[in-house]
Amino acid sequence: MIETKQSRNKLMLFQIERCRPYFICLMGDRFGWSQTEVKKDEILNMTFNYAIENNPNLKWIDNYRYNTSVTQLEIFHGVLNNPDDVKDKCFFYLRDPPSQNDVSPELYKRLVSESEWHKKQQDYLKSLVQQHPKISVKKFKQADEVSELIKQDLKGCVDQEFPIGSELTKLEQQGEAHAAFASQRCRVYIGNQNYFTEINKHRSQNISQPFIILGESGCGKSALVANWAKQIADSEKDTFIFLHFIGSSADSAHYIKMIRRLFEEMKVFFSFDMQIPSSDTVLIHEIGKWLRMAGSLTKCVIVFDAVNQLDDGSGVGESTEHDLLWIPSDIPPNVFLLISTLPGRAMNACIEAGFPSMRVRPLQESQKMQIITDYLEGIYGKSLTTEQKEMIINVKQTSNPLYLKSLLDEVRMFGSFRTLTNKISEYLSAESPQDLFAKILERLEEEFEKGQNPRKDLVRDATTALWCSNRGMSESELVELLDIPSAVWSPFYISLYENLVNRNGILNFFHDHLRQAVERKYIPTHEAKVKGYLCLADFHAAKDTTDRTVEELPFLLTKAGQLDRLKETITDLDVFYRLSDNEDGIFELIKAWKTLGGFDLSEEAYMSKVQKIPKKDIMQNSTYFCKLYSRLGNFFLIIGIMEAAKKIFKTLIKQLELNYGESHGTVVYNVHDHTWKYRCKHPDVIKGLHELGTVYSKLGEYDKAVRVYIDAINRQNRVTTPTQKLQLCEGLLGLSSVYIQKEDMLKAKKLMLRALELATFVLGKKHNFVAAIFTRLGQLSYKQGRVDEALAYCLHDLKVTRSEVGTNHPRTAIVLNEIGLIYDDKNDSMATQLYEAALSIFLETYGKNFLGTGTIRYNLGALYLGTNHFAKSKYQFTESYRVYVLFLGEDHPETKAVKQALDVVSTMAPYE
Repeated sequence: MIETKQSRNKLMLFQIERCRPYFICLMGDRFGWSQTEVKKDEILNMTFNYAIENNPNLKWIDNYRYNTSVTQLEIFHGVLNNPDDVKDKCFFYLRDPPSQNDVSPELYKRLVSESEWHKKQQDYLKSLVQQHPKISVKKFKQADEVSELIKQDLKGCVDQEFPIGSELTKLEQQGEAHAAFASQRCRVYIGNQNYFTEINKHRSQNISQPFIILGESGCGKSALVANWAKQIADSEKDTFIFLHFIGSSADSAHYIKMIRRLFEEMKVFFSFDMQIPSSDTVLIHEIGKWLRMAGSLTKCVIVFDAVNQLDDGSGVGESTEHDLLWIPSDIPPNVFLLISTLPGRAMNACIEAGFPSMRVRPLQESQKMQIITDYLEGIYGKSLTTEQKEMIINVKQTSNPLYLKSLLDEVRMFGSFRTLTNKISEYLSAESPQDLFAKILERLEEEFEKGQNPRKDLVRDATTALWCSNRGMSESELVELLDIPSAVWSPFYISLYENLVNRNGILNFFHDHLRQAVERKYIPTHEAKVKGYLCLADFHAAKDTTDRTVEELPFLLTKAGQLDRLKETITDLDVFYRLSDNEDGIFELIKAWKTLGGFDLSEEAYMSKVQKIPKKDIMQNSTYFCKLYSRLGNFFLIIGIMEAAKKIFKTLIKQLELNYGESHGTVVYNVHDHTWKYRCKHPDVIKGLHELGTVYSKLGEYDKAVRVYIDAINRQNRVTTPTQKLQLCEGLLGLSSVYIQKEDMLKAKKLMLRALELATFVLGKKHNFVAAIFTRLGQLSYKQGRVDEALAYCLHDLKVTRSEVGTNHPRTAIVLNEIGLIYDDKNDSMATQLYEAALSIFLETYGKNFLGTGTIRYNLGALYLGTNHFAKSKYQFTESYRVYVLFLGEDHPETKAVKQALDVVSTMAPYE
């Protein structure tokens, strides 16, 4: 009983700290639990002693042992000791004295003061609150009255703290998640300050390679980079700092998403007026260019923590991302790239590449002693005997910082000093961090499943839910899932607090060792895991559709093998609407449909749903449904379901014209029938027409594509803003691509030149959008047989590209390949050097398994074949065919073309 009351007071103080600076207090006439020097309360005194001994910041309460209630201590701790910290965020509600005429005798007795002495003390406390100029005080009579007051005050706080329009973007949410992960590791840094010096030394040398931190699991690499980055952030306010902790969430491990997030952060920080490449391949191409631009403006620090946990999302284990070929070979000046990794393929790649590195070593005995002193005694006021310290220091496993910190957290929370030595000995029998976490789970079971207010299987159910979840669980979700009162949840959460990380309100495990311990102890079998996934899926499925449910439900149903329910879920148009709002969600949709058997199933499912939407619903909420149609059409376009995309975009354009026909109307002249027609020129309508034109072109319906593009261009009969002009450029380029397919090169070139003129006027000569048009012109001229003209366009592009991204950039390789084609056509030996130079750049950047590498190898193979170098030709065609099969499959037309060339040369080359 005594220990329970002690822990309750500890819980109360912890909850006040968690809620700071917000504080709400309802005060009546009762003073509460208290004592006087004459009439002492033994249990209350022990509670004071426990609080003071276990928290040095609470020594001040020793002055309030007598004539002070526990509620009064809460008010002092939460408000009166530091009133400036809670200004406008603390609220007191004083109940009017009860009347015997309004309540029953039993209730009246519970509401009035315990005694005259208690009333005097309570009146004094009320006067302290009421007289304070920075505290809001309101009076009430009934419960419904005070509930409305609290609601209004809290609403005011929310509106003040989070005004409308201040909602975090998806990018900001991701940044906050990684910042929370870093902050968790900055609470107490257990490590060697010399590591900071070593990192700073290499940074000051402006090295052109990444700097690598190597070390075993739990040795403190993440804490090291988090604390080092915090030092940089505190001392260099203008430095661009990008932190990405791989493994901190489900989507943090996908290396393409990581790189895309880096681009997005740079675009926002530097206000770059450039589009982030939509293609994964181009995205990797452009890393060096973007870093070079960023480094030319300010110092940059990029941190990729735990690259050994990278995952391409394919579910097949380690893939090529662990070879780190996506990392630029030459880091630009002013940019410092810091990477950490465990032993394995990623570490081997760093060592083989010759990247400078530093190894994080196990803790020495002197370091362990310093940590025990600084952490336990310095922060928490917990003292250990010499024997207990030596027990901890003398075992090998405490040389791992994660093990040591987790052990010290258990020691500081252990209440019985008499049995502490035995408890330390028991914990030290764990030979690894994972074994230690298993013992921590056992301690939680003993405390919360067998003690006061037990809840059967609480530890198993809570940690299993976290393990099975996609991104984690919020507190409210866990409380609802576990169906437990806050009196049970709060002390349990406090005991688990140090082992959790909070990312925007979503809780998850602090370290993977705890995750492994939970898996081994509670869900070791496939059947147990499926049961956990299914339980959590049922929980989310019972809720209204929100961003949280769509984050979790498809993942959980896939893991549980519930494919029918998975199909039903992702076919739901509201779920699709939310998922298709961003690239991560689209990626999840693509994975889900692949799991279900293919993209063809999605056409039937979504089109069936769309056809059942009542017209009155569309008219009443046209904005929502237009966005839905746009996202659905683009999804079909991405996965190659063109007939469905065509139907959807037609429906979208029709609805958009109904929405904006009056507000964005224009009159267009039709040259075919010499009539004037009223048309809508809203940007969304123009965009929809462009998308429909793309679909027609991919379907081979070129005449229809031409009509749609011309319609879009004609509607833009008055363009004034840069955005309108660039949208017109997109229409001109789209139409030109259709004319190329129709082999009307004259019209195609005319349109390209007009787009080039307009884009140059808006963006300048050196913009990548403009350079891309030069490439198109060069390709067009080459197809026309105008080799010299094509060469001139491509050489101009090469000049612009080299000035922007340098000689060894993949974009340069693309231009070199185009120039190589031209020289090849001229039978000039320079073609060989150009192809080989382009191939060298691609191999250095991406390695052998890259589609662009296969293309250049095909061109090089054809050149060798034409010059009777059959063995060389066969090698290039063989490698090209391997890459094309890998990326496009054996049945793709381009793969078949390479296979045909390989078969031809194989009859001429008698050896490999």
